[in-house]
Amino acid sequence: MKSLLIAILMAATFTCAASKGPVKSYPNGATKAVIFSYDDGVTQDRKLVALFNKYQVVGTFNLNSGLFAKKLPWMKTFTGKEGEYIKQSEVKALYKGHEIASHSYSHPGFAGLDTTEIKLQLARDKQILSAIKGSPVHSFAYPLGSYDKAAMKLVKQAGFTNARTVNNTLNFKLPTNTMAWNPTVHHSNAMPLIEQYIALKSNELTVMMIWGHSWEFDKNAVNNNWDYAEQLIQTLSNKDDIWYVSAGEFIAFLEGK
Repeated sequence: MKSLLIAILMAATFTCAASKGPVKSYPNGATKAVIFSYDDGVTQDRKLVALFNKYQVVGTFNLNSGLFAKKLPWMKTFTGKEGEYIKQSEVKALYKGHEIASHSYSHPGFAGLDTTEIKLQLARDKQILSAIKGSPVHSFAYPLGSYDKAAMKLVKQAGFTNARTVNNTLNFKLPTNTMAWNPTVHHSNAMPLIEQYIALKSNELTVMMIWGHSWEFDKNAVNNNWDYAEQLIQTLSNKDDIWYVSAGEFIAFLEGK
């Protein structure tokens, strides 16, 4: 009897282990996922968030808490008017339903930067943003797209689960290094890939990450204007076979958390 019971328990254990297998779909049953990742936290985010909300997609917004409410005179060269960072008081309400993520405290390039300064940049921004949102901040984007191996290690040590670069892959493969997560494409070149992704039929998990800065849509260029922004978001939205997700939630899913 005892031997029979042991055999039954071993068989049940084997069955459970065998049935677990690799993950074959996202929480909504899709095999495709879309992430929008936008940097800096400037006032143009108000307009971009409104578009995301209109079409029910999710954004990851990478913010510099040390620059809240500061002016951006250099933006006049690109858009014809001076820019400004959002105010700290509006952060929680503005990004409700989206991911608040870190972009460092004051936006220095991380490659070759002093270790102590990087730690300070990460810790300050994480602490301030976590206090604003009322929960830990998980995602990071390298300011200026600048990083090296030392910076990657420090970002991970600071407790971030992922860190986005500006190195476009132009493909839909899952990230192989979450501390140097290369996005799919900048929004100005995204439309052909969006059409390709919508048409994609695959049994394997894929992801499309689009990145940029909301102030770029004020350039009023061919692929950098607000009509283009809405067309891009609308074209990609409302697809049953796509999971619309933030960077932090996506990594948490992949890690089984």
